[in-house]
Amino acid sequence: MLLRALLLPLLAVSLHAEDITWQLQYEAKSLPAAPWATTGTPKATLEADGLRLTDDDKAFANFRAAWKPIADEEIIVEVVAKVLATTGSQKNKTSASLWPWRDGAPVSVLVSDGRHQEGLVLFANQAASHTDRFIPMDTTNRSHTYRLIIRGTDMEMWVDGMKKVEGQGAFWKPADSTEAFIQFGSSAKTATGEAIWQSVKLGTRKTTAPLPPSPIKLTLSEPWEIKRDDIRQTRPYLYDMGRGLLLMSVAQGPDAFYEPYGLIKSTDAGKTWTPIPGLDKLDTTPLPCVRRPDGKILAVSRWTRTQPDGRVTGKTVHLNADATSFEMIDNEIRLPKEFTNESKGDQIICERHIWDDADGGATMVVWSRKAVKLPDGRNNTLRMSHLMRSTDEGRTWTYFSTIGPGGEPAVCRLSDTEQVAVIRGDRNSRMKQMFSHDAGKTWTKPVELEVGRVLPDLVLMSNGVLACSYGRPASCLMFSLDGGQTWPVHRVISEKVGFNYTSIREISPGRLLYIHDAPKMSAMVIDVEVLK
Repeated sequence: MLLRALLLPLLAVSLHAEDITWQLQYEAKSLPAAPWATTGTPKATLEADGLRLTDDDKAFANFRAAWKPIADEEIIVEVVAKVLATTGSQKNKTSASLWPWRDGAPVSVLVSDGRHQEGLVLFANQAASHTDRFIPMDTTNRSHTYRLIIRGTDMEMWVDGMKKVEGQGAFWKPADSTEAFIQFGSSAKTATGEAIWQSVKLGTRKTTAPLPPSPIKLTLSEPWEIKRDDIRQTRPYLYDMGRGLLLMSVAQGPDAFYEPYGLIKSTDAGKTWTPIPGLDKLDTTPLPCVRRPDGKILAVSRWTRTQPDGRVTGKTVHLNADATSFEMIDNEIRLPKEFTNESKGDQIICERHIWDDADGGATMVVWSRKAVKLPDGRNNTLRMSHLMRSTDEGRTWTYFSTIGPGGEPAVCRLSDTEQVAVIRGDRNSRMKQMFSHDAGKTWTKPVELEVGRVLPDLVLMSNGVLACSYGRPASCLMFSLDGGQTWPVHRVISEKVGFNYTSIREISPGRLLYIHDAPKMSAMVIDVEVLK
């Protein structure tokens, strides 16, 4: 009975696989030949383990073959490969960059059905789509079997028979041409890599599960640029102050500690923006902003500084109701010693979300980065996200709770007791999600999402939809109808590359203002309709 129980899943997989009609099959017993066409001059050798493809300079090469899509059938792509090494897309850097899509990728598969295209990128430490889905793993320890199951615009990602990515909306990018094709090898102009390819196959089969209808309808406006001639603006942090006033804190420097920021405002729903005099091009410019019950605006500087006595201080800004005048005062940030600054590179950073509390106080989201030693003696940076409270209009901020590991947290209050947090993906790229059921006092263990990577933003819309924006290497959105338990709708807003920091706010019922910085600061409105 035990043997039968073990064999049944294998038999089910085998029977399921027999339903596939393989249109293209490459087995590494010889060099790829017709129908495979060659781009470039491959550095390819046959070895006992498979085809070794090497990209060690600017000249890249790959193999490509056409195939015929069949209506109402899903696409199966199966690759058996072992990564030997990859480098990043930046010159003289040995680490694997997460932006190979700037100029291609050294170990990758690209598939098109003539309407959309996407695929698989293999790094030494992860398998990924070309856009925003990530599977942390060791791709170098042995050959792994990677499978893509494509239904319409969905693309599941499997590794060694286990589903790792649900892939809603992952097969999204408009195809470069109407030709259906599959391509494997390197397309990288700068990054380099080497892998052993055992097999590459593409087939079709009758759809095993219908593509579920989207529960949400999105209507996107034409984007407009937020122009400024005297300085480059990146990394937007957007706030709706009500009363027709929007504020936005924008970075104005080279992505370094104590870079300057500017606080700009709009009174026409984000169409035009003007700097607030005295809060522009300063490293003390506030980032999080909230309108207080008395109508005034409380804001806090992003950067903090460690004083000679060990205290960590920053700046609190009190603006009048229409943000035409302000007062800036010193504040103090009081975190437990295990999180606070001790070394030169330690930093406490005030993040984007802040809200009023029922008792008249305010809660702010911060994150700490602190130098620590790993058990093996290596240096590391510990990033943790926290909630801080103030009951004196931002003069002192005291520790309330630790949300979890990682930086750039977004926190959204779903009710008086329920909160959800999404935190930037760290070294494995995947963003992490936590929940609180007691108004932020305690948090669940982090759960990894399949998407990444930087600066998530969260908004609970008036129609009950939870919206999350995030970026890099594209500017993206995802939506939940159950408070973040599931994310059934994903949408790439722009594939253009920059910092890919994003920000969202609901500026009228069912309408999001979406702002991102790739390659220039741009905005659009997105209408979000829940379908019955």
